[in-house]
Amino acid sequence: MPVAGPLQTIQAFANTLGTSPGTDQLGTREEAAAWLRTAGLLPAEAGLSNSEHAALLRLRESMRDVLAAHTAGREDADAASRLTRALADGRLVVTVDPASAVELASAARASYPNLVAAIAIAVAGSAASGAWLRFKSCSAARCGQAFYDESGSAAARHCSAHASSS
Repeated sequence: MPVAGPLQTIQAFANTLGTSPGTDQLGTREEAAAWLRTAGLLPAEAGLSNSEHAALLRLRESMRDVLAAHTAGREDADAASRLTRALADGRLVVTVDPASAVELASAARASYPNLVAAIAIAVAGSAASGAWLRFKSCSAARCGQAFYDESGSAAARHCSAHASSS
């Protein structure tokens, strides 16, 4: 089921790797840039370098590994460490406006750190709302799609397409 708010960004990003072979929306630099532009995470005039593309794929993979750990109800220190390192590219700072409203923002001027910051802010927002641990990846064979666990027990292991498999 699609979600709203910060989880929507996370879910869409995590689900750029489809369940069928050849369905990686971030597979090439050009495909990744096109998806990021459509998602509003990359300016129209910006692209990705080879190293940024590789970092983007590492970010997605580490996020998917953390979501799999959520599904299994276990901690995964390696996945958490890799996700932390990948999100550090966002160069987040805390800003305070004249009315004393506090926000997270990227201290970077470049496009890639800003898109990572947007994902990091979505993760932080979902954690602050208590939703992060309910965000999981489907454990059905050859699925792995990100989903929000809306069950009362927070014990769901499958996305809506595979819910009858549980």
